[in-house]
Amino acid sequence: MNYVEKNCTIEHNGRKFTAGGAVVTPEHLVGYLGKPRADGSRFLENWHGKWLGTCWITSTWRTSRSFTSGTMHQVHARVNGVTYTGRSAGEGMLFRGRRVKREQAGLTTTTLTSVIVQPGDQACLI
Repeated sequence: MNYVEKNCTIEHNGRKFTAGGAVVTPEHLVGYLGKPRADGSRFLENWHGKWLGTCWITSTWRTSRSFTSGTMHQVHARVNGVTYTGRSAGEGMLFRGRRVKREQAGLTTTTLTSVIVQPGDQACLI
């Protein structure tokens, strides 16, 4: 199932700012890292804060020249039973990942079966 988030615009001091929003395809994933949970995992969220899946930070390194964060994280995410790997600057920041090759996907995770879209959510399923 493909998912493309819509209506990711805010207005501040009379100016409008638009983000790209979350995207889920069989090969690529774009979402936002949520707060850490007790088991060390995190929720992966769309731009509006709705749950897309679960993710884990697998490594972290310093980024001295970045204007957004002093660290970068390698992240594994699981959405719709598919595992993705990519990078994020941390909580609330964008995660961009690619599907993990099947032979590398042997992570110990809970299998997720669907993206939850509530009535009234600004999303487009394609």
